[in-house]
Amino acid sequence: MSPLHYYARVGVNVVALAMLVGCNDPQPRTPDARTAAAPTQSSRVADSTRLADAARARQDSINRTLPGYVVDSIFPVEEELRRFRTALGGDSATAFHGGSASKEALVQRFMAAIVRSDTNDLRAMAVHGREFVDLYYPESPYARPPYHQPPSLAWTMIQNTSVNGLTALLRHWGGRPVRYVDHRCDPKVLHEGRTTRYAGCLVRLVDEKGDTTSRLAFGSIVERGGEYKLLSFTNRL
Repeated sequence: MSPLHYYARVGVNVVALAMLVGCNDPQPRTPDARTAAAPTQSSRVADSTRLADAARARQDSINRTLPGYVVDSIFPVEEELRRFRTALGGDSATAFHGGSASKEALVQRFMAAIVRSDTNDLRAMAVHGREFVDLYYPESPYARPPYHQPPSLAWTMIQNTSVNGLTALLRHWGGRPVRYVDHRCDPKVLHEGRTTRYAGCLVRLVDEKGDTTSRLAFGSIVERGGEYKLLSFTNRL
């Protein structure tokens, strides 16, 4: 394989992965819940799911027309995993740690930590690198066609949007008297091996002005072994 062919193929794979990561967070900015003509929360979730499905199909069609489109990888998945584990270092992850016992408890904890600007607790409740590569990735869509990506690339893309998302959350809500009301996720629950994923979660809250709004404040919630964690802090504020 020539270097030109390899890098052209990697560039296409990055585009496909960026589309897949974005599908975890499909919701547009939602209107003020007090507006009389505003749609219901359930309809916003349904609309967001339809938009994500359409975007995924459209981007996949575009990707397939590009020169050098390839869905396989240079290395077998097991070799990709071995290389990334070596790069990460640390002990193997055998279970999620640092999460919460339920979705509701996790989201309440998330909002409280954002208001306190408690970055230590926020990092603890998010999936870390070894949990991703040892537990989540092998049974996720990233590990097989048509969305296969090497674990290092998949993790980098998730982390890039997550870091930016956390910065935006702290700037938007950190230190403000924001009150959590409830949350609702897409009714379609995703079962990815032993991991259960809840996508499209909208958080309803009341701000310091007394306005009630719903926002997509983080990426998917993932559950494994009764432990709930955030896959990323990607958001639509």
